Amino acid sequence: MKILVVDDEPMTLTVLSKKLTDKGYSVSAVDNSFDALKVIEEQKVDLIISDIVMPGMSGFNLLTMLKNFYFLTIPIILISSFNKETIKLKSKSLGAAEFVSKPINYDDLFFKIEKYNARPTGV
Repeated sequence: MKILVVDDEPMTLTVLSKKLTDKGYSVSAVDNSFDALKVIEEQKVDLIISDIVMPGMSGFNLLTMLKNFYFLTIPIILISSFNKETIKLKSKSLGAAEFVSKPINYDDLFFKIEKYNARPTGV
């Protein structure tokens, strides 16, 4: 499974990428949504994990672009340190597959990822 990680915080990007790689996932990591769009256009991506609050284009904007103009079938897990019910509801209403609060509970994240890893190809 190929996972794209998008986060402007270098520590989060590094730790999350390493934990995913250690679990056997293939990982691409970028620090902004514009580079994420380039990766998605150039590579097959099975799942995206994106921070919400980033300079330039937020995770919400990235999600909206992907759902409206690009790839409707790629599950997107949004992450944020803002663990408010309104943020979770907005994530779901925009089409996010899941929401994970920071600091990340990796057992919870891996459980959510595996739900999408088990999907048949092309779904």
